[in-house]
Amino acid sequence: MLEYLDKKYGIRERFLVIPFWLNPDLVSFFGLISAIVAGALFYFGSFILAGIFVGLNGFFDIMDGYMAKKRNRTKFGDFLDHMFDRISDVFILLGIAMSSAVPLMLGTVTVIVVLLVSYLGTQFQAVTNKRLYTGVFCRADRILLLMFAGLLAHLFESVMYYCILIILILSIITFVQRFALTYKKIRRR
Repeated sequence: MLEYLDKKYGIRERFLVIPFWLNPDLVSFFGLISAIVAGALFYFGSFILAGIFVGLNGFFDIMDGYMAKKRNRTKFGDFLDHMFDRISDVFILLGIAMSSAVPLMLGTVTVIVVLLVSYLGTQFQAVTNKRLYTGVFCRADRILLLMFAGLLAHLFESVMYYCILIILILSIITFVQRFALTYKKIRRR
């Protein structure tokens, strides 16, 4: 959904000012550090701060991709960005899964499904030489939901539980969508 809005309204183009000296790989690293901190804060129950750090992770993720496109992305930078995104997902979601906010099994299954959604994106790339980002619920949507859930969790105790449940359900749907798209692409060859 966020990717669609960016394509339609050029949000990144309008709101991101990039210092010329800043390296996209360094920005990716800042995003990773933000995610690790967010995961730790979720684990310790500091949900508001965790939500802020999830937002920072999302901001750095948007910024590094935008910078890389403007400055001719390198293969290593692309690899680093995707690897850091997966590590970030794991730290954030495991922090929530291991907290008292959600049952461990629900959190663990959510981590696995989120990683499988990403895996299908890379498998599609292996088959077609083009990365697959489509689906009803992608990383940007997940980051936005986690950020708001973190900010609201101090008001409503069950917010994190429902947030993880929503992420799991929508990630399963996205997995099925990506599987079907990959299957169709393979069958056409």
